[in-house]
Amino acid sequence: MFGRFVRRSIWAASLASATFIAVSQGAASETAPPTSTPVPVSQHIAHHLAMHTNHVQLTDGDSSYIGPAACSGYYGEHTAKAVPNAFGGRNPLAVCGYTPEQLRFAYGVTQSHERGEGVTVAIVDAYASPTMLADANHYAMHHDERPLSPSQYREVTPPAYHHLTDGECETPSSWAVEEALDVEAVHAMAPQANIVYVAAASCDDTDLMAALQSVVDNHLATIVSDSWGGIAHSTYGDEDPSTMAGYSALFQRGGQQGISFLFSSGDCGAEVPSAQCATGSARPQAEYPAEDPWVTAVGGTSLAIGSWDQYVGEVGWGDRRSSLAPGGSAWSPAAGTGEWRFGGGGGTSEDVAQPGYQAGVVPPALASTLLNGKTAGQPMRVVPDVAMDADPMTGFMVGVTQKLPNGSTGYAESTIGGTSLATPLFAGLTADAEQAAGHPFGFLNPALYGRAASGVFHDVSQTSLGKDCPRPGMPPATVVDLGVDGAGVHQARLYQLGDDGLLSSGVGYDDVTGLGSPSLSYLRSWK
Repeated sequence: MFGRFVRRSIWAASLASATFIAVSQGAASETAPPTSTPVPVSQHIAHHLAMHTNHVQLTDGDSSYIGPAACSGYYGEHTAKAVPNAFGGRNPLAVCGYTPEQLRFAYGVTQSHERGEGVTVAIVDAYASPTMLADANHYAMHHDERPLSPSQYREVTPPAYHHLTDGECETPSSWAVEEALDVEAVHAMAPQANIVYVAAASCDDTDLMAALQSVVDNHLATIVSDSWGGIAHSTYGDEDPSTMAGYSALFQRGGQQGISFLFSSGDCGAEVPSAQCATGSARPQAEYPAEDPWVTAVGGTSLAIGSWDQYVGEVGWGDRRSSLAPGGSAWSPAAGTGEWRFGGGGGTSEDVAQPGYQAGVVPPALASTLLNGKTAGQPMRVVPDVAMDADPMTGFMVGVTQKLPNGSTGYAESTIGGTSLATPLFAGLTADAEQAAGHPFGFLNPALYGRAASGVFHDVSQTSLGKDCPRPGMPPATVVDLGVDGAGVHQARLYQLGDDGLLSSGVGYDDVTGLGSPSLSYLRSWK
Protein backbone atom coordinates (compact mmCIF):
# COMPACT_ATOMS: atom_id res chain seq x y z
CA MET A 1 0.00 0.00 0.00
CA PHE A 2 1.53 3.26 -1.05
CA GLY A 3 0.85 6.78 0.14
CA ARG A 4 0.38 9.81 -2.05
CA PHE A 5 2.91 12.59 -2.13
CA VAL A 6 0.92 15.73 -1.28
CA ARG A 7 2.34 19.11 -0.36
CA ARG A 8 1.04 22.19 1.42
CA SER A 9 2.78 25.42 0.42
CA ILE A 10 4.52 27.89 2.67
CA TRP A 11 6.75 30.76 1.60
CA ALA A 12 10.41 30.29 2.43
CA ALA A 13 12.50 33.37 3.02
CA SER A 14 15.41 31.97 1.05
CA LEU A 15 16.30 28.59 -0.39
CA ALA A 16 19.41 29.52 -2.30
CA SER A 17 21.89 29.02 0.53
CA ALA A 18 20.58 25.89 2.26
CA THR A 19 23.54 23.86 3.49
CA PHE A 20 24.38 20.19 3.57
CA ILE A 21 23.68 18.34 6.80
CA ALA A 22 26.97 16.86 7.97
CA VAL A 23 28.07 14.68 10.85
CA SER A 24 31.47 13.46 11.98
CA GLN A 25 32.31 10.00 13.23
CA GLY A 26 32.47 9.32 16.93
CA ALA A 27 30.32 8.95 20.01
CA ALA A 28 26.78 10.11 20.46
CA SER A 29 27.97 13.34 22.06
CA GLU A 30 29.54 14.53 18.81
CA THR A 31 28.41 17.71 17.13
CA ALA A 32 27.61 18.22 13.48
CA PRO A 33 30.39 20.33 11.91
CA PRO A 34 29.42 23.06 9.49
CA THR A 35 30.16 22.69 5.81
CA SER A 36 30.58 25.42 3.26
CA THR A 37 29.21 23.41 0.37
CA PRO A 38 25.68 24.56 -0.54
CA VAL A 39 22.84 22.37 -1.66
CA PRO A 40 21.64 23.50 -5.08
CA VAL A 41 17.96 24.26 -4.48
CA SER A 42 15.74 26.03 -6.98
CA GLN A 43 14.18 29.29 -5.86
CA HIS A 44 10.48 28.59 -5.65
CA ILE A 45 7.89 27.87 -3.03
CA ALA A 46 9.02 25.48 -0.31
CA HIS A 47 6.63 22.87 0.94
CA HIS A 48 5.83 20.86 4.00
CA LEU A 49 5.86 17.16 3.31
CA ALA A 50 2.88 14.87 3.76
CA MET A 51 4.60 11.71 4.96
CA HIS A 52 3.38 8.29 3.83
CA THR A 53 3.47 4.80 5.30
CA ASN A 54 6.02 2.30 4.03
CA HIS A 55 4.09 -0.97 4.09
CA VAL A 56 3.01 -3.22 1.23
CA GLN A 57 0.45 -6.01 1.44
CA LEU A 58 0.95 -9.41 -0.15
CA THR A 59 -2.20 -8.82 -2.19
CA ASP A 60 -0.39 -5.85 -3.78
CA GLY A 61 -3.14 -3.26 -3.34
CA ASP A 62 -6.02 -5.51 -4.45
CA SER A 63 -8.75 -4.94 -1.84
CA SER A 64 -10.73 -7.91 -3.20
CA TYR A 65 -8.47 -10.26 -1.26
CA ILE A 66 -7.20 -10.61 2.29
CA GLY A 67 -4.66 -13.23 1.28
CA PRO A 68 -3.80 -15.93 -1.25
CA ALA A 69 -5.75 -19.13 -1.80
CA ALA A 70 -2.61 -21.22 -1.23
CA CYS A 71 0.73 -20.33 0.34
CA SER A 72 3.80 -21.74 2.11
CA GLY A 73 4.33 -21.96 5.86
CA TYR A 74 8.07 -21.52 5.29
CA TYR A 75 10.04 -20.53 2.22
CA GLY A 76 9.85 -23.20 -0.49
CA GLU A 77 7.41 -25.45 1.38
CA HIS A 78 5.05 -25.70 -1.62
CA THR A 79 5.56 -25.08 -5.30
CA ALA A 80 2.97 -23.55 -7.60
CA LYS A 81 1.63 -26.39 -9.74
CA ALA A 82 -1.49 -24.80 -11.24
CA VAL A 83 0.37 -22.03 -13.10
CA PRO A 84 3.00 -21.96 -15.87
CA ASN A 85 6.64 -22.63 -15.06
CA ALA A 86 9.07 -19.73 -15.08
CA PHE A 87 12.82 -19.33 -14.92
CA GLY A 88 13.38 -22.92 -15.90
CA GLY A 89 10.89 -24.70 -13.66
CA ARG A 90 8.29 -24.45 -10.93
CA ASN A 91 8.50 -21.71 -8.36
CA PRO A 92 7.54 -21.68 -4.68
CA LEU A 93 4.25 -20.29 -3.44
CA ALA A 94 4.63 -17.08 -1.48
CA VAL A 95 5.02 -17.37 2.26
CA CYS A 96 1.70 -17.22 4.14
CA GLY A 97 3.28 -14.74 6.54
CA TYR A 98 6.10 -15.46 8.95
CA THR A 99 5.20 -15.72 12.62
CA PRO A 100 7.02 -14.10 15.55
CA GLU A 101 8.60 -17.44 16.48
CA GLN A 102 10.03 -17.92 12.98
CA LEU A 103 11.54 -14.42 12.83
CA ARG A 104 13.01 -14.59 16.33
CA PHE A 105 14.81 -17.84 15.55
CA ALA A 106 15.99 -16.77 12.09
CA TYR A 107 17.58 -13.57 13.43
CA GLY A 108 19.09 -15.11 16.56
CA VAL A 109 16.76 -13.75 19.25
CA THR A 110 15.69 -17.19 20.47
CA GLN A 111 19.28 -18.35 20.79
CA SER A 112 20.35 -15.20 22.65
CA HIS A 113 17.62 -15.47 25.32
CA GLU A 114 17.24 -11.68 25.22
CA ARG A 115 13.65 -10.41 25.17
CA GLY A 116 14.01 -6.64 25.54
CA GLU A 117 13.26 -6.67 29.26
CA GLY A 118 13.55 -3.23 30.85
CA VAL A 119 13.74 -1.41 27.50
CA THR A 120 11.06 0.92 26.11
CA VAL A 121 10.43 1.35 22.39
CA ALA A 122 8.42 4.30 21.10
CA ILE A 123 6.47 3.94 17.86
CA VAL A 124 5.53 7.14 16.07
CA ASP A 125 2.83 7.14 13.39
CA ALA A 126 -0.05 9.39 12.39
CA TYR A 127 -3.43 8.96 14.14
CA ALA A 128 -4.26 6.08 16.50
CA SER A 129 -6.27 2.90 16.21
CA PRO A 130 -8.97 2.54 18.90
CA THR A 131 -8.51 -1.26 18.82
CA MET A 132 -4.71 -1.47 18.90
CA LEU A 133 -4.17 -3.19 22.24
CA ALA A 134 -7.09 -5.58 21.69
CA ASP A 135 -5.80 -6.42 18.20
CA ALA A 136 -2.25 -6.99 19.43
CA ASN A 137 -3.41 -9.33 22.17
CA HIS A 138 -5.83 -11.14 19.85
CA TYR A 139 -2.88 -11.68 17.54
CA ALA A 140 -0.61 -12.81 20.37
CA MET A 141 -3.08 -15.38 21.64
CA HIS A 142 -3.70 -16.70 18.12
CA HIS A 143 0.03 -17.31 17.68
CA ASP A 144 0.78 -18.61 21.19
CA GLU A 145 2.66 -15.45 22.06
CA ARG A 146 2.85 -13.48 25.27
CA PRO A 147 0.11 -10.78 25.33
CA LEU A 148 1.01 -7.20 26.10
CA SER A 149 0.31 -6.53 29.77
CA PRO A 150 -1.48 -3.32 30.83
CA SER A 151 1.81 -1.96 32.18
CA GLN A 152 3.70 -2.90 29.02
CA TYR A 153 1.75 -0.80 26.52
CA ARG A 154 0.49 2.77 26.60
CA GLU A 155 -0.47 5.49 24.14
CA VAL A 156 0.25 9.21 23.94
CA THR A 157 -2.27 10.97 21.72
CA PRO A 158 -2.87 14.60 20.69
CA PRO A 159 -6.04 16.51 21.67
CA ALA A 160 -7.25 16.55 18.04
CA TYR A 161 -6.41 15.09 14.63
CA HIS A 162 -5.99 16.94 11.32
CA HIS A 163 -6.45 16.16 7.61
CA LEU A 164 -8.88 13.33 8.23
CA THR A 165 -10.92 13.77 5.07
CA ASP A 166 -9.19 16.35 2.84
CA GLY A 167 -6.96 13.87 1.00
CA GLU A 168 -3.80 15.34 2.47
CA CYS A 169 -2.94 12.10 4.26
CA GLU A 170 -3.60 8.43 3.88
CA THR A 171 -6.74 7.53 5.78
CA PRO A 172 -6.65 6.78 9.51
CA SER A 173 -7.58 3.17 8.65
CA SER A 174 -4.46 2.87 6.49
CA TRP A 175 -2.33 4.29 9.29
CA ALA A 176 -4.06 1.83 11.66
CA VAL A 177 -2.65 -1.04 9.59
CA GLU A 178 0.76 0.60 9.87
CA GLU A 179 0.35 0.96 13.62
CA ALA A 180 -0.63 -2.69 14.03
CA LEU A 181 2.33 -3.82 11.93
CA ASP A 182 4.72 -1.71 14.00
CA VAL A 183 3.39 -2.73 17.41
CA GLU A 184 3.13 -6.42 16.59
CA ALA A 185 6.56 -6.57 14.91
CA VAL A 186 8.32 -4.88 17.85
CA HIS A 187 6.54 -7.20 20.27
CA ALA A 188 7.47 -10.20 18.11
CA MET A 189 11.19 -9.49 18.38
CA ALA A 190 11.19 -8.16 21.96
CA PRO A 191 8.27 -9.78 23.83
CA GLN A 192 9.21 -8.25 27.18
CA ALA A 193 9.99 -4.72 26.00
CA ASN A 194 7.65 -1.88 26.87
CA ILE A 195 5.95 -0.11 23.99
CA VAL A 196 4.68 3.46 23.98
CA TYR A 197 2.68 4.45 20.91
CA VAL A 198 2.96 8.18 20.18
CA ALA A 199 0.33 9.41 17.74
CA ALA A 200 0.92 12.43 15.53
CA ALA A 201 -2.05 14.67 14.79
CA SER A 202 -1.64 14.01 11.05
CA CYS A 203 0.85 12.90 8.41
CA ASP A 204 2.13 16.47 8.00
CA ASP A 205 5.84 16.63 8.73
CA THR A 206 5.36 19.29 11.39
CA ASP A 207 2.80 17.14 13.24
CA LEU A 208 5.10 14.12 13.11
CA MET A 209 7.99 16.29 14.31
CA ALA A 210 5.85 17.38 17.26
CA ALA A 211 5.29 13.72 18.18
CA LEU A 212 9.03 13.04 17.98
CA GLN A 213 9.67 16.16 20.04
CA SER A 214 7.40 14.72 22.72
CA VAL A 215 9.48 11.55 22.83
CA VAL A 216 12.69 13.52 23.30
CA ASP A 217 11.38 16.16 25.69
CA ASN A 218 9.78 13.58 27.96
CA HIS A 219 12.36 10.85 27.32
CA LEU A 220 9.55 8.39 26.63
CA ALA A 221 11.84 5.69 25.22
CA THR A 222 15.42 4.85 24.27
CA ILE A 223 14.47 3.50 20.81
CA VAL A 224 12.09 5.15 18.34
CA SER A 225 10.65 3.19 15.41
CA ASP A 226 9.43 5.31 12.47
CA SER A 227 7.90 3.51 9.47
CA TRP A 228 7.16 6.54 7.32
CA GLY A 229 8.86 9.03 5.07
CA GLY A 230 8.62 11.03 1.89
CA ILE A 231 10.50 12.50 -1.03
CA ALA A 232 12.27 15.79 -0.46
CA HIS A 233 12.28 16.75 -4.14
CA SER A 234 8.91 16.44 -5.82
CA THR A 235 7.12 17.85 -8.81
CA TYR A 236 5.26 20.04 -6.30
CA GLY A 237 8.47 21.57 -4.95
CA ASP A 238 11.23 20.84 -2.46
CA GLU A 239 10.85 20.11 1.21
CA ASP A 240 11.37 23.21 3.36
CA PRO A 241 15.10 23.24 4.32
CA SER A 242 14.31 24.71 7.72
CA THR A 243 12.05 21.75 8.47
CA MET A 244 14.78 19.30 7.44
CA ALA A 245 17.24 21.17 9.67
CA GLY A 246 14.73 21.05 12.54
CA TYR A 247 14.34 17.30 12.19
CA SER A 248 18.11 16.79 12.10
CA ALA A 249 18.68 18.93 15.20
CA LEU A 250 16.01 16.93 17.04
CA PHE A 251 17.61 13.61 16.05
CA GLN A 252 21.02 14.85 17.16
CA ARG A 253 19.71 16.03 20.52
CA GLY A 254 17.86 12.77 21.07
CA GLY A 255 20.96 10.75 20.20
CA GLN A 256 22.99 12.71 22.72
CA GLN A 257 20.33 11.89 25.33
CA GLY A 258 20.54 8.16 24.71
CA ILE A 259 17.72 7.78 22.15
CA SER A 260 18.14 5.79 18.91
CA PHE A 261 16.02 6.86 15.94
CA LEU A 262 15.24 4.21 13.31
CA PHE A 263 13.58 5.08 9.99
CA SER A 264 12.30 2.98 7.12
CA SER A 265 14.24 3.63 3.91
CA GLY A 266 11.15 3.45 1.67
CA ASP A 267 9.40 0.93 -0.56
CA CYS A 268 10.05 2.41 -3.99
CA GLY A 269 13.73 1.76 -4.60
CA ALA A 270 15.39 4.90 -5.94
CA GLU A 271 12.04 6.71 -6.38
CA VAL A 272 12.47 6.77 -10.17
CA PRO A 273 9.64 9.01 -11.46
CA SER A 274 8.47 6.42 -14.01
CA ALA A 275 7.82 3.81 -11.31
CA GLN A 276 4.16 3.34 -10.39
CA CYS A 277 5.02 3.78 -6.70
CA ALA A 278 6.94 7.05 -7.17
CA THR A 279 4.07 9.43 -7.86
CA GLY A 280 5.30 13.01 -7.64
CA SER A 281 9.02 12.23 -7.50
CA ALA A 282 10.98 14.87 -9.41
CA ARG A 283 14.01 12.63 -9.95
CA PRO A 284 15.69 9.52 -8.52
CA GLN A 285 16.46 10.17 -4.84
CA ALA A 286 16.83 8.69 -1.38
CA GLU A 287 13.86 9.01 0.96
CA TYR A 288 13.65 11.49 3.81
CA PRO A 289 14.10 11.41 6.85
CA ALA A 290 15.98 8.12 6.29
CA GLU A 291 18.82 10.03 4.61
CA ASP A 292 19.40 12.19 7.71
CA PRO A 293 22.86 11.41 9.16
CA TRP A 294 21.56 11.18 12.74
CA VAL A 295 19.13 8.31 12.12
CA THR A 296 19.56 4.63 11.32
CA ALA A 297 17.99 3.89 7.95
CA VAL A 298 16.57 0.37 7.68
CA GLY A 299 16.34 -1.21 4.24
CA GLY A 300 14.69 -4.40 3.06
CA THR A 301 15.39 -8.00 2.07
CA SER A 302 13.53 -11.05 0.86
CA LEU A 303 14.06 -13.61 3.63
CA ALA A 304 14.05 -17.38 3.29
CA ILE A 305 13.29 -19.20 6.57
CA GLY A 306 13.45 -22.99 6.50
CA SER A 307 11.30 -25.75 7.91
CA TRP A 308 12.97 -25.61 11.34
CA ASP A 309 12.74 -21.80 11.51
CA GLN A 310 16.40 -21.62 10.53
CA TYR A 311 17.89 -18.79 8.51
CA VAL A 312 18.39 -19.99 4.93
CA GLY A 313 19.30 -16.80 3.08
CA GLU A 314 18.28 -13.33 1.90
CA VAL A 315 18.41 -11.22 -1.23
CA GLY A 316 17.97 -7.48 -1.49
CA TRP A 317 14.28 -6.64 -1.78
CA GLY A 318 13.02 -5.67 -5.22
CA ASP A 319 10.11 -7.32 -7.05
CA ARG A 320 8.98 -7.52 -10.66
CA ARG A 321 5.40 -8.70 -11.29
CA SER A 322 3.80 -10.67 -14.09
CA SER A 323 0.15 -11.75 -14.07
CA LEU A 324 -1.44 -14.97 -15.25
CA ALA A 325 -2.57 -14.32 -18.83
CA PRO A 326 -6.12 -15.13 -19.99
CA GLY A 327 -6.37 -18.87 -20.50
CA GLY A 328 -3.80 -19.53 -17.77
CA SER A 329 -1.04 -20.84 -20.04
CA ALA A 330 1.44 -17.96 -19.88
CA TRP A 331 2.68 -15.04 -17.81
CA SER A 332 2.11 -11.48 -18.97
CA PRO A 333 4.55 -9.81 -19.29
CA ALA A 334 6.84 -12.79 -19.79
CA ALA A 335 8.95 -13.95 -16.86
CA GLY A 336 11.99 -11.72 -16.50
CA THR A 337 10.28 -8.71 -18.08
CA GLY A 338 7.58 -8.08 -15.48
CA GLU A 339 6.58 -4.66 -14.22
CA TRP A 340 8.81 -3.38 -11.44
CA ARG A 341 6.48 -2.96 -8.46
CA PHE A 342 8.43 -2.15 -5.31
CA GLY A 343 11.70 -2.58 -3.46
CA GLY A 344 13.76 -1.32 -0.58
CA GLY A 345 14.59 2.38 -0.63
CA GLY A 346 18.16 3.53 -0.73
CA GLY A 347 20.82 5.30 -2.75
CA THR A 348 23.22 8.20 -2.54
CA SER A 349 21.74 11.35 -1.05
CA GLU A 350 21.97 14.63 -2.92
CA ASP A 351 21.24 16.56 0.30
CA VAL A 352 23.48 15.11 3.00
CA ALA A 353 27.27 14.97 3.05
CA GLN A 354 28.97 11.71 3.98
CA PRO A 355 29.03 11.24 7.77
CA GLY A 356 32.33 10.16 9.24
CA TYR A 357 31.04 6.75 10.26
CA GLN A 358 30.52 5.79 6.60
CA ALA A 359 34.03 6.77 5.48
CA GLY A 360 36.12 3.69 4.75
CA VAL A 361 33.07 1.41 4.71
CA VAL A 362 30.92 2.75 1.89
CA PRO A 363 32.71 2.32 -1.47
CA PRO A 364 34.01 5.73 -2.64
CA ALA A 365 32.46 5.31 -6.09
CA LEU A 366 29.04 4.75 -4.53
CA ALA A 367 29.34 7.72 -2.16
CA SER A 368 30.35 10.07 -4.98
CA THR A 369 27.80 9.02 -7.64
CA LEU A 370 24.32 10.48 -7.35
CA LEU A 371 21.24 8.55 -8.42
CA ASN A 372 20.94 10.74 -11.51
CA GLY A 373 24.34 9.46 -12.62
CA LYS A 374 26.17 12.72 -11.94
CA THR A 375 29.32 12.93 -9.82
CA ALA A 376 28.94 14.70 -6.50
CA GLY A 377 31.40 17.38 -5.47
CA GLN A 378 32.18 15.46 -2.28
CA PRO A 379 31.32 12.06 -0.78
CA MET A 380 27.66 11.91 0.24
CA ARG A 381 25.54 9.92 2.70
CA VAL A 382 24.30 6.60 1.33
CA VAL A 383 21.30 4.71 2.68
CA PRO A 384 20.30 2.31 4.12
CA ASP A 385 22.51 1.45 7.08
CA VAL A 386 21.14 -2.05 7.78
CA ALA A 387 18.32 -4.23 6.45
CA MET A 388 15.83 -6.87 7.56
CA ASP A 389 12.91 -8.77 6.06
CA ALA A 390 10.62 -6.47 4.07
CA ASP A 391 9.40 -8.26 0.96
CA PRO A 392 5.63 -8.91 1.20
CA MET A 393 6.34 -12.22 -0.59
CA THR A 394 8.25 -13.22 2.56
CA GLY A 395 6.32 -10.91 4.86
CA PHE A 396 4.92 -10.94 8.38
CA MET A 397 1.45 -12.04 9.41
CA VAL A 398 -0.30 -9.02 10.98
CA GLY A 399 -3.64 -8.86 12.80
CA VAL A 400 -5.79 -5.74 12.77
CA THR A 401 -9.43 -4.67 12.85
CA GLN A 402 -10.09 -3.57 9.29
CA LYS A 403 -12.59 -3.35 6.48
CA LEU A 404 -13.04 -6.81 4.98
CA PRO A 405 -13.63 -7.66 1.30
CA ASN A 406 -17.35 -8.28 2.01
CA GLY A 407 -17.71 -4.71 3.27
CA SER A 408 -17.95 -5.53 6.98
CA THR A 409 -15.43 -4.54 9.63
CA GLY A 410 -13.67 -7.07 11.81
CA TYR A 411 -10.39 -8.51 13.00
CA ALA A 412 -8.41 -10.31 10.30
CA GLU A 413 -4.85 -11.34 9.65
CA SER A 414 -2.95 -10.74 6.43
CA THR A 415 0.62 -10.74 5.19
CA ILE A 416 2.39 -7.37 5.09
CA GLY A 417 5.88 -6.31 4.15
CA GLY A 418 7.76 -3.13 3.34
CA THR A 419 10.54 -1.38 5.16
CA SER A 420 7.69 -0.59 7.56
CA LEU A 421 8.20 -4.20 8.62
CA ALA A 422 12.00 -4.14 8.61
CA THR A 423 12.13 -1.07 10.85
CA PRO A 424 10.08 -2.33 13.84
CA LEU A 425 11.79 -5.71 13.51
CA PHE A 426 15.12 -3.93 13.90
CA ALA A 427 13.69 -1.79 16.72
CA GLY A 428 12.75 -4.94 18.61
CA LEU A 429 16.17 -6.42 17.94
CA THR A 430 17.76 -3.21 19.20
CA ALA A 431 15.73 -3.53 22.41
CA ASP A 432 17.18 -7.03 22.83
CA ALA A 433 20.66 -5.64 22.18
CA GLU A 434 20.15 -2.90 24.80
CA GLN A 435 19.13 -5.54 27.30
CA ALA A 436 22.28 -7.50 26.46
CA ALA A 437 24.50 -4.42 26.77
CA GLY A 438 22.82 -3.17 29.92
CA HIS A 439 22.55 0.43 28.69
CA PRO A 440 20.90 2.50 25.94
CA PHE A 441 22.90 3.21 22.80
CA GLY A 442 21.74 6.64 21.75
CA PHE A 443 23.03 7.49 18.29
CA LEU A 444 23.55 3.98 16.95
CA ASN A 445 25.34 4.32 13.61
CA PRO A 446 28.98 4.65 14.73
CA ALA A 447 28.65 1.38 16.67
CA LEU A 448 26.99 -0.35 13.69
CA TYR A 449 29.67 0.73 11.22
CA GLY A 450 32.34 -0.20 13.75
CA ARG A 451 31.04 -3.77 13.42
CA ALA A 452 31.14 -3.73 9.60
CA ALA A 453 33.98 -6.25 9.32
CA SER A 454 33.17 -8.30 12.42
CA GLY A 455 30.88 -10.88 10.82
CA VAL A 456 27.76 -9.82 12.74
CA PHE A 457 25.92 -8.96 9.51
CA HIS A 458 24.85 -11.26 6.70
CA ASP A 459 26.41 -9.94 3.50
CA VAL A 460 23.26 -9.89 1.39
CA SER A 461 23.57 -10.06 -2.39
CA GLN A 462 21.35 -10.78 -5.38
CA THR A 463 22.19 -14.50 -5.18
CA SER A 464 22.30 -15.14 -1.42
CA LEU A 465 18.92 -16.80 -0.98
CA GLY A 466 20.70 -20.04 -0.18
CA LYS A 467 19.83 -23.55 -1.27
CA ASP A 468 16.17 -22.63 -1.67
CA CYS A 469 16.96 -20.42 -4.68
CA PRO A 470 15.33 -22.81 -7.14
CA ARG A 471 17.85 -23.06 -9.99
CA PRO A 472 21.50 -21.95 -10.38
CA GLY A 473 21.84 -18.98 -12.68
CA MET A 474 18.16 -18.07 -12.40
CA PRO A 475 16.67 -15.30 -10.25
CA PRO A 476 14.58 -16.35 -7.27
CA ALA A 477 10.85 -16.02 -7.85
CA THR A 478 7.61 -16.76 -6.06
CA VAL A 479 3.95 -17.12 -6.97
CA VAL A 480 0.94 -15.50 -5.31
CA ASP A 481 -2.02 -17.74 -6.16
CA LEU A 482 -5.26 -15.85 -5.46
CA GLY A 483 -7.49 -18.68 -6.67
CA VAL A 484 -10.57 -18.35 -8.85
CA ASP A 485 -12.42 -15.02 -8.80
CA GLY A 486 -16.17 -14.42 -8.93
CA ALA A 487 -16.13 -14.67 -12.72
CA GLY A 488 -14.48 -18.08 -12.62
CA VAL A 489 -11.08 -16.78 -13.77
CA HIS A 490 -7.89 -18.05 -12.12
CA GLN A 491 -5.93 -15.11 -10.70
CA ALA A 492 -2.23 -15.51 -9.95
CA ARG A 493 0.94 -13.42 -10.04
CA LEU A 494 4.60 -14.22 -10.53
CA TYR A 495 7.13 -12.10 -8.65
CA GLN A 496 10.78 -12.08 -9.61
CA LEU A 497 12.82 -11.28 -6.50
CA GLY A 498 16.11 -9.45 -6.02
CA ASP A 499 15.76 -6.66 -8.61
CA ASP A 500 15.75 -3.20 -7.01
CA GLY A 501 16.06 -1.15 -10.18
CA LEU A 502 18.79 1.49 -10.00
CA LEU A 503 19.92 0.11 -6.65
CA SER A 504 22.01 -3.03 -6.42
CA SER A 505 22.99 -5.42 -3.64
CA GLY A 506 26.40 -7.06 -3.69
CA VAL A 507 29.52 -7.93 -1.72
CA GLY A 508 30.19 -5.54 1.14
CA TYR A 509 28.20 -2.37 1.78
CA ASP A 510 25.52 -1.70 -0.84
CA ASP A 511 22.64 0.71 -1.37
CA VAL A 512 19.89 -1.92 -0.98
CA THR A 513 20.87 -3.57 2.31
CA GLY A 514 23.60 -1.33 3.73
CA LEU A 515 25.90 -3.27 6.03
CA GLY A 516 23.60 -6.29 5.65
CA SER A 517 21.11 -8.01 7.93
CA PRO A 518 21.80 -9.07 11.52
CA SER A 519 23.35 -12.53 11.79
CA LEU A 520 23.10 -15.02 14.66
CA SER A 521 26.14 -13.37 16.27
CA TYR A 522 24.72 -9.84 16.14
CA LEU A 523 23.10 -9.85 19.57
CA ARG A 524 26.11 -11.58 21.14
CA SER A 525 28.30 -8.71 19.96
CA TRP A 526 26.59 -6.33 22.38
CA LYS A 527 27.28 -8.31 25.53
